[in-house]
Amino acid sequence: MTIALDPFAAPGRNRPTPAAVALLAQCRQAKLVADAAPTTFADMPTPAAASAAGGEVQLVVRPRLLSDWLRWTAEVNADPSRTVHTGSTTVVRCEVGGVRTRLVGVGVPALLAEHARRAGVRRG
Repeated sequence: MTIALDPFAAPGRNRPTPAAVALLAQCRQAKLVADAAPTTFADMPTPAAASAAGGEVQLVVRPRLLSDWLRWTAEVNADPSRTVHTGSTTVVRCEVGGVRTRLVGVGVPALLAEHARRAGVRRG
């Protein structure tokens, strides 16, 4: 009797595809980045709630001032053209540590509206 050294040689055992192996590596890297976020961004004005899912990191921040939001976008090298405003949040796609990241700013549209209102009052 010979014993197969390949665990996937047994009937019913399917070898994972290269895409599945790559996704697993992405998910692990995203988890590492999310776990390191509290120390990586410790000097930021508002703390971020970090999570990882599907190989992507999500950083949720609640800036109190527009300057706090601008500092966050500068910290993660966010591309302003990849900004989407949805209801009471602003989402910016970027990369942190080589991992796809969503920076979610809760309350940012209100901060932008307040800034625009004040700028309009000064001009008028």
